[in-house]
Amino acid sequence: MIQEHGGNLREISRRYHIAEDAIIDFSSSINPLGCPSGVRLLLRKGAALLSSYPDIHCNELREALAASLRCAPRNIIAGNGSTELIYLIPRAFKPRRALVFTPSFSEYERGLREAGCAVQTIPLQEGDGFRVRAEQAIALLPRVDMLFLCNPNNPTGALMEPDVLGALLAAAKKNGVLVVVDEAFVDFAPRHSVAGKAVSGRTVMVLRSMTKFFGIPGIRLGYLVGPPPLVAQLNRHKEPWTVNALAQKIGIACAADRTFAAETRRFVDAERDYLFSQLQSLSGLQPWPSSANYLLLQITRSGLSSGAVYEQLARRGILVRDCRSFTGMGNRFLRVAVKRRRDNRRLLAALQHVVGER
Repeated sequence: MIQEHGGNLREISRRYHIAEDAIIDFSSSINPLGCPSGVRLLLRKGAALLSSYPDIHCNELREALAASLRCAPRNIIAGNGSTELIYLIPRAFKPRRALVFTPSFSEYERGLREAGCAVQTIPLQEGDGFRVRAEQAIALLPRVDMLFLCNPNNPTGALMEPDVLGALLAAAKKNGVLVVVDEAFVDFAPRHSVAGKAVSGRTVMVLRSMTKFFGIPGIRLGYLVGPPPLVAQLNRHKEPWTVNALAQKIGIACAADRTFAAETRRFVDAERDYLFSQLQSLSGLQPWPSSANYLLLQITRSGLSSGAVYEQLARRGILVRDCRSFTGMGNRFLRVAVKRRRDNRRLLAALQHVVGER
C-alpha cells in the first residue's frame, strides 16, 4: 500500500502517470463544499500576516472557539492540527499504560509508544459491527492511566452509543484514568459531542479538528477542550508558535460561520444517504452506516481484496482508502469520502466496473 493516510495525490500521480488535478480523491475525508468564503477572502488578503510572529498563545482564536462552545478560553489549547495534540498529550502526562480500541486512528498508538507508554488494545469485532462495548474496557481501566476514544470512529464512521460512552467516562473518572475523546468528525453529528463534559469535569479531554469539516487540510489546525489544569499541563510541554498567524485568523472565521456549518451538514447528510443507497445496490460490496462524511465499504465478493480494488480504481484516477493499515481490518475494507454528486457517480460507475471484473 502506498500510504497509511489518505490524500497522497503526488505519489499516485507519479505511480500511475496521472495528472494530480485529474485524480478524484475519496481517500481523505474533507468537506466536499470546500472551505467557507471567509477563508478564501483571508487567503487573498493574508500576505500582511506573514511579516509578524503569530500570537504564541492563540488568544483571539481561543476566545472565538470558546464563544462557539460556551466555555472559557482557558479550557482550550490550539495545535497544528489535532495530530500535534495527539502526540503532545502522552509527552505531557507520561502515562505508563494506555487503552486503545482497534480499528481506529493509528496515530494514538504511535504517539503513545513514542512517549514510552505501553499500549493495550481492545479489538472491535466485525461480527458486532465494530461497536464499542463498555464491559471489557471497564475491566481493564484499573490497570491503565489513559484511555483513547474516537467518536465518530475512523474508519467505521460509527458513533458510540451514549450510554456506553457515559459508562466509560464514569468508570474512568472512578479509576483516575485520563480520557481523550477524539471528535475530529463530530461536527457532522454535533449533538454527540462531549466537550461539555470536558469543560465541567476533571479527567476528560476532547480533541477537535478544523481541517475536515471546514475543508482546510493544508492549513493544519485543531484544538483541545479540557479542564484548565490539564490544559495548563499541556501548555507547559507545547512547543511555541506551532499555529501560524494565517491559521489563527482562518480558525476565527470558521468558528463564526454558522451558515456554512448548517449548509455543510444538510449537504453531507443528503449526499451520504444517496451514496449509501447506491452502494447497497452494487453486487459484491456492502456499505456500513456512518455518521461522518465517509463510508466504510466491505468487499463481499470472494477472491477480491481491498488492495486489488484500490489498484484498479487508482488506475482510473480514483483514489480511495485501503483499510489494511487499520489494525484488525484485514484486506476486505475500503473507506470512501462523501463528495459532490458528479464525483460520487464516477466512483459508483468505477466500482461497478471494477467489482464486476471477474
